[in-house]
Amino acid sequence: MTSETSPSIRPYYDFSTIFMATKNFIDRHNSTHDQLTKRLNANHRATAELITRLYAKQLNHAVTLGEDITTQLPGFKTFNPSLATCKGCTIRTIINHKERLKAAGFIIKEIHRGKSGIELWINPAIFIPKKLFTPPNNIQSDIAEITNTLGLKVKKLHPLVQEHQEQINNNSSVNSLTSQKKGIRLSAHESTINSVTGTLQEQDKNTRESRNSDSKKQAGRKKNASKAVSESAFLLQLVRDFWAYAKLALFSELILSDAEQTEVLNHIWASVYRKFKIKGSKKDWENYQQILYKRVDMVSRYLQRNPNRWVAPPHLYFDPENKRNGFAKTYQWFIKQELLKKQIRNQILIQKSEKEWKDRDQGKGRYKHKTRLQLFRIQQQCLSAFNDEKLLQEYEKSLQRTLFKSTGV
Repeated sequence: MTSETSPSIRPYYDFSTIFMATKNFIDRHNSTHDQLTKRLNANHRATAELITRLYAKQLNHAVTLGEDITTQLPGFKTFNPSLATCKGCTIRTIINHKERLKAAGFIIKEIHRGKSGIELWINPAIFIPKKLFTPPNNIQSDIAEITNTLGLKVKKLHPLVQEHQEQINNNSSVNSLTSQKKGIRLSAHESTINSVTGTLQEQDKNTRESRNSDSKKQAGRKKNASKAVSESAFLLQLVRDFWAYAKLALFSELILSDAEQTEVLNHIWASVYRKFKIKGSKKDWENYQQILYKRVDMVSRYLQRNPNRWVAPPHLYFDPENKRNGFAKTYQWFIKQELLKKQIRNQILIQKSEKEWKDRDQGKGRYKHKTRLQLFRIQQQCLSAFNDEKLLQEYEKSLQRTLFKSTGV
């Protein structure tokens, strides 16, 4: 094999691996220091994660351009103002965090380049690349290798891959046996006699009904296969639409490679959609999609109200194993808000109904000529449209209080 066809080896820096290395480094550092002034808190950890994420992206870009960084890693070139903007804090805070990270040994060197910003060197123990074997001048193989490398810890994304299943060959003779007599075929399960008549059956007899049955079965299989492909495409589009919506609302300034995009989509499929193991109709999934959009909007509004708050990178935010600050925690938050909205709505409707009764007793309002029974029927019909049993119970209690006040009983 010549050198042109032999696969080359190049590194790829996966942020998930780097994040775990950063976490382990900080945990080890904190375990050896009892004084709070020497420990790294959550804010220092967030700054370290931001630096490593941007640095990993810079290194992968350099590898893509063909630079050789296997012998020595280049410095991370950046600006203090840009880091402060990404983190949502002041420049002084970034400088203080860097000094603390230097003291901990996370940042081993820093050089100020004047107008060109700063250059940082991170502890090399953090950046341990994965090795990708890539045939030269073969882009498709390159992408496949990256996807396989990232997918070692992620189950194959079934909804994101559409494969045309091989149609079953109904004319195959695998499940049939040929007897010693010429032209005689027997069932694989009944190797001697026909299960209906108990006699041997010739191959050229009674074939019309069998062929019709086989054609119907084949048509049914094709229909089911077409339906499965259609459902898979629909579910696939749900995942892609959600990621496009979440990226625009929460990660608008984030630039991801194709491999990183694939990793995020796998995490969304696993954590947000639970690998589509829950069965539901197309309408059910569309309703669930709208709820997901509302949960994203909640997070977006929260970040706008609190500029100093931030969410984890998408690789971690949608990770199924992230139980601390992942997207899954927004579910309980959404439920609380919806219950609060219903309570406020019910209070407004009850107050409106009480006012209508009061105006009617005083000879005012649109229902002044209605009898009590007619007004009760009208209000009951309006409130029943909300399909809220608790609302009707509150209305009955309110009606009892209103009638008690009006009659003085």
